[in-house]
Amino acid sequence: MSEAIPVSIAEQIIAEKIQEWNEKRKRQKQNQISVHHFIAITRDFGCHEEKIIPQLEKILGWKVYGKDLLNHLAEREELSRSFLETLDETKRSQVDDWVNHLIHSGSILQKDYVLRITRLMEAVVRNENAILLGRGSNFILDERKEGIRLKLTAPFDDRVKNIMKVRSLPLKEAEQLVREKDEERKAFINTYFKSATASEFDLAINTSAIDKDLVCEMVKFVLKEKGFTS
Repeated sequence: MSEAIPVSIAEQIIAEKIQEWNEKRKRQKQNQISVHHFIAITRDFGCHEEKIIPQLEKILGWKVYGKDLLNHLAEREELSRSFLETLDETKRSQVDDWVNHLIHSGSILQKDYVLRITRLMEAVVRNENAILLGRGSNFILDERKEGIRLKLTAPFDDRVKNIMKVRSLPLKEAEQLVREKDEERKAFINTYFKSATASEFDLAINTSAIDKDLVCEMVKFVLKEKGFTS
């Protein structure tokens, strides 16, 4: 499992993205419409994400936005504002309209954290192709037609074995950690979303039955079939 992103690296990633998007906006014509695509990934803890996510990032060339990076953005008001300002006034207004739609449709609860995360995710998918990990991305982007919602799962015992190997933990500690992470993710959904049941996924894969190379090929195939990649 990858460790948390150091603050200095997160700051650098965000600063580079803000600069990149601002420069791109300056190059675009005022009425030019850019369509970007995404993968919203929901995964069970321990289902080989440490291998699958980096490989998807490499194959597609899309930036991964995970918990650490999104949390860092959401917690820093100045960074969040700069991030959203990469959108022109029309697009920022559209983001606000989208957030209001999600609230009234029952997709998200009207709480500060999830509202900030929603705006940030919207800014990302309006600026570039991206891979979004967790943080309710499957709820937030549920009605978006420009991407796919992917579920990575595996049986509990297989996830425990993987965590034992990746984290060098004994059986009991690995079992406890997997249970704790499962409960944390369940609690997150209950806290910020009106439904504790995940929305339908475009693709759900058992990573114990299908190896990482084939998982990535399947995702790539689905994206190509939908016209999101060449």
